[in-house]
Amino acid sequence: PSVIEGSLGRLRPANADDETVMPVTVPVMGRIAAGTPIEAIQNRVSTLSVPPEMLGRGDHYALEVRGDSMIEAGILEGDYAIIRKSDMADTGDIIVALIDDEEATLKRLRKRGTSIALEAANPQYETRVLGPDRVRIQGKLVGLIRRY
Repeated sequence: PSVIEGSLGRLRPANADDETVMPVTVPVMGRIAAGTPIEAIQNRVSTLSVPPEMLGRGDHYALEVRGDSMIEAGILEGDYAIIRKSDMADTGDIIVALIDDEEATLKRLRKRGTSIALEAANPQYETRVLGPDRVRIQGKLVGLIRRY
């Protein structure tokens, strides 16, 4: 039978002499609510090794997901959300939102005129509509890591 050689999920190294692709260490900055917002956490708790191809340009951090408000977006409790630091996002992006400089939450951003809607991906949660002065974008979701 014919056999097709494959890389079995391994990336080809950029340098043919180098067989290793080193993971990037990303700081885990605490937990993020995917449900009821929780107090903002800005302390480095640990680090997480992330494949470099998962990250683009910019600074990144990780947050452990708590709650079930984003389950229909495939984000489950215990997942690690990989976030690219940014203070801007487009409608439809999943963001880390800081509400009233006190609470942090992971939600889908919807812009409605001058208002900002933070939309859950679970019908059991209501969409929160807030004024732009109450919400600061802390970053955009760029990946997830799930451990089994």
